[in-house]
Amino acid sequence: MGLLTKILIANRGEIALRIIRSAKKLAIQTVAIYAESEKESEFVQLADEAISLGIGELTSTYLNIERIVQIAIATGSEAIHPGYGFLSENPAFARACEENHLVFIGPTSEVLRLMSSKPDAKSLAESLNIPVVLSQKINLLSKVSDEIHLNYPLLIKASYGGGGKGMDIVYNYQELFETIEKSSRIALNYFGNGELFAEQYIHNARHVEVQILGDNFNNIIHLYERECSIQRNHQKIIEEAPAIFLSPELRNEILGAAVKIGKAVSYTGAGTVEFLIDETGNYYFIEMNPRIQVEHAVTEEVTGIDIVSEQLKVASGFPLSVSQEEVKLTGHAIELRIYAEDPTQNFMPSSSALLSVDLPNEPNLRIESNFNGNQSTINQFDPLLLKLIAKGKNRENAICVLTKNIKNLNILGPETNTKYLETILSHYSYQQNILSVEFCRNTHTTLIESYINKLNPYKLYPLIALAVSKMYLKADFKDSDGPWDFQGYWRSTSADIKISVDSEVYFVTLELKDKSNPAFVLNGVRTAFKIINQSGNITDLEIKNQTSRISAIFESQNNLNITFNNIRYNISFPGLLTSYPEVLADQAFNPNSKSGEIQSPLHGKILEINIIENQIIKKGDLLMVIESMKSENRILSPKDAKVKKIAVNVGAQVTDRMPLIFLEDCK
Repeated sequence: MGLLTKILIANRGEIALRIIRSAKKLAIQTVAIYAESEKESEFVQLADEAISLGIGELTSTYLNIERIVQIAIATGSEAIHPGYGFLSENPAFARACEENHLVFIGPTSEVLRLMSSKPDAKSLAESLNIPVVLSQKINLLSKVSDEIHLNYPLLIKASYGGGGKGMDIVYNYQELFETIEKSSRIALNYFGNGELFAEQYIHNARHVEVQILGDNFNNIIHLYERECSIQRNHQKIIEEAPAIFLSPELRNEILGAAVKIGKAVSYTGAGTVEFLIDETGNYYFIEMNPRIQVEHAVTEEVTGIDIVSEQLKVASGFPLSVSQEEVKLTGHAIELRIYAEDPTQNFMPSSSALLSVDLPNEPNLRIESNFNGNQSTINQFDPLLLKLIAKGKNRENAICVLTKNIKNLNILGPETNTKYLETILSHYSYQQNILSVEFCRNTHTTLIESYINKLNPYKLYPLIALAVSKMYLKADFKDSDGPWDFQGYWRSTSADIKISVDSEVYFVTLELKDKSNPAFVLNGVRTAFKIINQSGNITDLEIKNQTSRISAIFESQNNLNITFNNIRYNISFPGLLTSYPEVLADQAFNPNSKSGEIQSPLHGKILEINIIENQIIKKGDLLMVIESMKSENRILSPKDAKVKKIAVNVGAQVTDRMPLIFLEDCK
């Protein structure tokens, strides 16, 4: 018996890269599959072989079972690792592997059939006398609300899926069928199955999950638990291990329940058993994820066990490398998920090109990403950019590591949720571990306040100084007095210029006669600044003894993309020189454009058009739905108006700022 020699990875992004790295440590060759749009990605470059899936919908690429199996056979792969998402919980995929004599790196197709169906998994747990959340399957062909015998509010969930996709709360009958239709469509699109079920919603619950491992020799162990209560729109964004709020008695009950479920199905590989804890300390089984989890890294950090390596060894026919007695917890780990999304636009995916990334370097910080130089975020996939995982001797120490290092994470290009996560870390309730799955909803205004009020004077003056420095001063030789070391500014007297910051134009007077002591005047206030250091895209500058670190890169000759305090800004210089392209102040997406033109705020696909030409609409009416990066984005009317023209059709691929609808005033 020996290890597998070659595996195909039926996934992409950071999890594909994570699997490749563990495989390399075990001298296992890897085959990557990829959509043509991501051929320059790091996981494609690092794999031993890479096969293009071409272009097209997910059904023809990462959800195409027959094609993936054929590629595995053609490349001589012995096994397929499904990662998470896509086909990872699809029993038909596991069965296709088995029928073609390929090892599916995970449980058997029969176990997947049972456990990937959340309603069936609950039935199993009930048979084992494990408490479950009340739930009921939904008949998608029926319109009779009386068939659902649960009290509102209800949580509508995809029977075969995760990541919060297709999940929504409904508070009354009127919301029910609209939600069912939307959730079923999302589930079908991302998991290949539109089945749904309704679950009784538990207020102020905490979410705890147990990592288990099993082999082919009836060994089932747990690697303790994680807490995943910080969720936005039912998707986890911060996870940590262990869940220190649990009493020893409750922890033992939950760990025992997870292992009992694993043993009941003779589970093999890595799996996660998930529970809710209510306000009185009662626990309820909700589902099992029969695959590797996005958040597996926090468990690896506190146990020292490489979960992916264990998957590969088990799939090769070896027993688990550790016994239950050998699994020990050390310290505390917390993971942050960094997404390309705009918190001020209801977390709409941000599909702007990824221009530059500077990652912090810290011994107690682990970074999982898929960066390979400059690349665009791909709108048909999840907007996850990277994960930051901190290890500390305790929870407080891990929070400190993240708080320090998230300030040194500089992402240029798309808007991100980085400041949002930073604000959570500093929130009193989070620091005191007073949490529930409703935390983000209850603190929404506080968490996005920094984005909404981003142009306060404290931030505006460093931004102006940075813009002046980038356009008019060259600081590579900060100790030099040579005239050629300072380019772009030739006047010996002051000059008035215009600087546009996020489309707001400011009139600035430059005072650069003494290049070693630059200054500017804004709103009658003279501000001197000093460039402390410039390295790559990062500039450290000082104003009134306060140092600011700002990342900036020129997107064009006259336009700067900036990240300051983990918030994105755009700066341009209107009318600087005739040789420079003019950047209009209203270039940013604005659905209230006086022309009546509604532009697409992102790249994506038109799912629904809810209006017709010549229709009279009201402000706030739903105009259309655009799918982008695994989310549905609702385009609402900015005013009362008449629909003059609809410029797109259902199914059309649209790009950022592309015209969608033309409105005219009602007569």
